[in-house]
Amino acid sequence: MKKVLVLLVAMLIAFAPLSFANWACESAGSDIYLKAAGGKLLRGIGNAALGWTELIRQPMIQENKWEGVSRGVGHAILRTLSGAVEAVTCLVPKANIPAVEPVCPTDMFKAKATV
Repeated sequence: MKKVLVLLVAMLIAFAPLSFANWACESAGSDIYLKAAGGKLLRGIGNAALGWTELIRQPMIQENKWEGVSRGVGHAILRTLSGAVEAVTCLVPKANIPAVEPVCPTDMFKAKATV
């Protein structure tokens, strides 16, 4: 019983940042400095942390699985790097960092294939 409780608490802690992901994506474009900086920081951390999921996501959404594998590698690298750069440059909210679509990490699970 104790192991189940520890596992449940660990899962809640691990997935807690995802509850703030939509707020972060909406706040990143705000005109209020602190709100925009915080949104960019959280969105950047989310993209950097979840960049590896492109390795799984792209082959699932592409018709050609080999194309999906190659796109997955490229998107994973780009999402991780752009997320890290966005987190580092969060103090400059107006800086436009090129990112892989979709920009919000939680939207990756809803999106269709990109051409």
